[in-house]
Amino acid sequence: MRKQKRDNRYNINLTDDESQLFEVVSKLTGVNPGVILRQMAMKQAIATLIAEDIQEEFNLEEYLKKGASDHLSRS
Repeated sequence: MRKQKRDNRYNINLTDDESQLFEVVSKLTGVNPGVILRQMAMKQAIATLIAEDIQEEFNLEEYLKKGASDHLSRS
């Protein structure tokens, strides 16, 4: 796996218990805690975007369906 350049940074404050959870998972898996946090954040962001009950006015799946049908109807 090649490293990607990351210029965008965000800080989060974790409790001791939350921090220890990531440290334990890191020790069990051998994966860096930063990688685990990043993967978790991306999975949650995607789940939020496609969830129907989070934001009624925005649903990624609906936008994708609409975009695809508009695109297909032009061909």
